[in-house]
Amino acid sequence: MNEYLKLEHIAKGYSADRGRVIIACADKDFMKVLFSDWEWLNLGLVVSKRLLSLDKDLRKQAVADMVKEAIRNTRSGRVVVDNIDLLFSPEYSLDVIKLFIMAANNKNLIILWEGTFKDGMVTYSEPGFGDYHIYEIDNYNAYCITK
Repeated sequence: MNEYLKLEHIAKGYSADRGRVIIACADKDFMKVLFSDWEWLNLGLVVSKRLLSLDKDLRKQAVADMVKEAIRNTRSGRVVVDNIDLLFSPEYSLDVIKLFIMAANNKNLIILWEGTFKDGMVTYSEPGFGDYHIYEIDNYNAYCITK
């Protein structure tokens, strides 16, 4: 089965024995077409607006709850989460994949990931940068798709 057909199957609805979170290291424009009937959440915009209203000292402890709340407040059970870059800030010390798994609850989430997937490892940024993160996908109740 080619990549498009796999993604099309997901777009039409999926149930997975491994969880409700899919990390998508794929072209955003392509995903917009394929997942046009899913609800899209600009997480960076929602969370950053809320974080600005807090003192800097309180932001670290509040960011995870804000992410969970933003996802919980979506109307659909199928949500594409976009613009997640702020979650990789070193000041938050988040396990981003784990956070999305905890936030998913009964929703199917596709996380648009501005990084790479290779040899079972999902990366964000580059070594040497403060926001660099690497995750072994098999350690999580999630999938990774690429295009």
